[in-house]
Amino acid sequence: MMYAILFVSSISPSYADDILELNRSFIEKYKNRLTISAQYVVDAAHKKPNPGSKDGDMHVAGRAPEIGLATVAEIQNAKSVPAAVDAIHALEGTGQSIALSGVWRIWPEHGGDNSHIQQSGAGSPYEGPTPTNPPHVFEIHPILNLGGQDLSPTLQPIQGFEEKDAEDAFSRYERSTFEIMPSEDRVRMRMRMVGYNYVKFMLKLRKRFHREDDGEFVSAAIYSAKEDEQELLVHDRRVGFVAGTAPDEKQKSLQVGDCMLLLGIPRVDLALVSWRIKHGGDALRWSMPYEIIAVGVYDDAPTQCGE
Repeated sequence: MMYAILFVSSISPSYADDILELNRSFIEKYKNRLTISAQYVVDAAHKKPNPGSKDGDMHVAGRAPEIGLATVAEIQNAKSVPAAVDAIHALEGTGQSIALSGVWRIWPEHGGDNSHIQQSGAGSPYEGPTPTNPPHVFEIHPILNLGGQDLSPTLQPIQGFEEKDAEDAFSRYERSTFEIMPSEDRVRMRMRMVGYNYVKFMLKLRKRFHREDDGEFVSAAIYSAKEDEQELLVHDRRVGFVAGTAPDEKQKSLQVGDCMLLLGIPRVDLALVSWRIKHGGDALRWSMPYEIIAVGVYDDAPTQCGE
């Protein structure tokens, strides 16, 4: 089965929107989970990891029946795990799959102004240009385990990389448009390209939620990462910490009001999508429902920030 990646001819090119359609059951299954596990077919991969100055990732384009969408999986700080890089290259283009788990991520960055319609099954490989980066809005990023190899230590700051400025990044996230079009068993989402991965910011803990088996979400205020003065950027945003990673281990000691300097990546918050579907009305056209996943920590101990 070919993926349904369709050009959106009815939308003005000036809007540069992506359309994503998911099963409601998928949204409900993953809305409070940080990670996803899949049997992943590796179609194309970078010959070598990006240098640190270009984010240090390794892109692995592929498919999985558990996802049903064109997918790019990424190893963070890939240079530090050469065995994983070799394992991917050994499978590349063979049609064989490998057990893979990592942070699921929906984000409008490389969608190509297309419609991305979730299908049953793994689908067929992408045959267009730039095979390691096909049009997609779904990622497994970062990969946490590949064929039994633990990659969770790769979730750390990226040496040589200039992180996105928190004031600029969160301003873009907050301004981004989003529209939800639900039907009985499917949900269509219209979103505009944002990008802005790997943002450095200060988190201030507001409250904790129930810990899940793959990590923990917290409610946090977001501050800029300036050393001389932290500016409050977002009053309340959900931030996720993946179990077994350095950011998660360090956040466990935080008390309400404590702060921690983090590296994070944004993704669509499916829990907020689910809530908006339930309430309907104007909520279906509110701004981008996003959350942040912590993928690196800079502080050795909790600090103070803001007022």
